[in-house]
Amino acid sequence: MMAPQKRSAEEAESLLGGVKSILLEIDGTTTPLSFTEDTLLPHVRNNLESYLKKKFDNADVQKAIAALRDQAAKDKEEKVEGVVEIPSGDATKEDVIKAVVDNVRWQLDGKRNTTELKALQEFVLRDAYASKAVTVELFEDVGQMLKMLAEEGIQLYVYSSSSVETQKLFFANTNQGDLSDVFAGYFDTTTGSKTESASYKKIATEIGNEPKDILYLTHVPQ
Repeated sequence: MMAPQKRSAEEAESLLGGVKSILLEIDGTTTPLSFTEDTLLPHVRNNLESYLKKKFDNADVQKAIAALRDQAAKDKEEKVEGVVEIPSGDATKEDVIKAVVDNVRWQLDGKRNTTELKALQEFVLRDAYASKAVTVELFEDVGQMLKMLAEEGIQLYVYSSSSVETQKLFFANTNQGDLSDVFAGYFDTTTGSKTESASYKKIATEIGNEPKDILYLTHVPQ
């Protein structure tokens, strides 16, 4: 039996109604919604303290803690209820770690999505992927479909509230292998809010396609 012949980019576009690029979310589109809530976030919640004890003196970790301290101070100034401040100055390592962990758990409980929270999540998840403590669970047909689309000449992009680095780590550590290379690019909320049309226009400009030529895949019906 002969292997199927690869279509040209023009033929692939024709089969998809002229679509040149696909922009997709992660949660609910490539992986069950429950994976983030039941696996990733609990891992961050339960392992941040031990991670900070090991990596506390790391320059990048200290930078992330300083950023979290500034965010907490801003939240305090804006009278955000329940905010946990991060001590500085003569505070002990143990006191700082406890405050950081409490602040992160408070943010997770409140479904917050700050840049400072994402940075600490990325550190913990990078460590988890490297040690194989966590492997990303994709829907069973996702890996094969993404590879097929990329081979057919369709450009694939991710748009997620997770940072670009976290997205790359996510797709590099799946139960269907390293899929990070199938994507032509990644976008996060530094591009803009996912609920604002201007964000998608900006992405279309960066991709180099007209909005009508981009298929957006999401589990959110709006």
